[in-house]
Amino acid sequence: MTSTSAALRRAIAVLAVVLLLGASGCTNSYQPPTVAAPRPAGAQQPAPTPSPIDAPECDARRSVQPLATAPSKYVTQGYIRAGVDQTMTRMTYRHPATGEFQGFDIDLLYEIAKALFPGKDPKQTVRFVVVTSAERQARLRDDTVDIVADSMTATCARALEVAFSTDYLDSGQTVLVRGDSPYQGIGDLGGKPVCAATGTTSLQHTRDRPEKPIPVSVPNWTDCLVMLQQRQVEAISTDHNVLLGLRDLDPSTRFVTQPPGWRPPGDTSCDWHVEPKSACTWFSDEPHAIATRQDDIALLRFVNHVLEQLRRDGRWAQMHQKWLPEHPDAGPPPARYGPNLFWPPGM
Repeated sequence: MTSTSAALRRAIAVLAVVLLLGASGCTNSYQPPTVAAPRPAGAQQPAPTPSPIDAPECDARRSVQPLATAPSKYVTQGYIRAGVDQTMTRMTYRHPATGEFQGFDIDLLYEIAKALFPGKDPKQTVRFVVVTSAERQARLRDDTVDIVADSMTATCARALEVAFSTDYLDSGQTVLVRGDSPYQGIGDLGGKPVCAATGTTSLQHTRDRPEKPIPVSVPNWTDCLVMLQQRQVEAISTDHNVLLGLRDLDPSTRFVTQPPGWRPPGDTSCDWHVEPKSACTWFSDEPHAIATRQDDIALLRFVNHVLEQLRRDGRWAQMHQKWLPEHPDAGPPPARYGPNLFWPPGM
């Protein structure tokens, strides 16, 4: 038998096996099922519209007069319970390697603790309680925490439930998108899903935009980042200082650069923005304040005293340079003290 004949016989045998397998239905026809990209627990698209809060107009930047006397309750107690987020790298963040909290708001809390408990390590006298944006007022009301420092915007509606310190950081809402995104401003996002955390002013401002973006709500800011990376939303919109932290976690993201074509009536957000004002992409006014229970005015006065000291002795500027060097605010906000509709509340 020649080598050519042998090769032909082997080819015929292989073909016969293939035909036999095909006839018996034993071919490997398995296809993996299509699996949808996972969504963060609690994500809602579109975000439900909350019931409107009928809050009277006030100057949310005003607070009670400062007092240098440390509240005896906390001096005796020996610690203070602070409600904080754990996902905002520039403001309140639990470092995954050390488990310790860090950020601008954390440093503020440590300064308050050092003033309350002189000579003691503030890391031993601040007891952190992790809260989401939607939980902040409730945790104060139910006495789970004594104080909230969580990139929280002071508003008249919130002042119906909690008490606010003087403004310690001026910011404004803007937009973060993927690096390959075509969007240049909030005006490009009409009909597009835009993410913000539940219980924030950012979600309401997104809903109020005339371009009609689709608001998507999630429990935590890092949930927004996951959805942006998975292309489940087209943008994240909130305060500039919070978005800086999300950009830290994913440097491939970028800020929009086009100023909004429409601003709410009376919007003064860009008054707090550094020059040039023509480049300001902010479209909401976000005065940041520390919150306490409404009946804890002694603590609130002491917090205002500490904030006043930080403004005067340069520590505020040092903290800002450490955590928010790129944040385009115009410096430490001057303190504004009452009276207004809420200060002093019930007194």
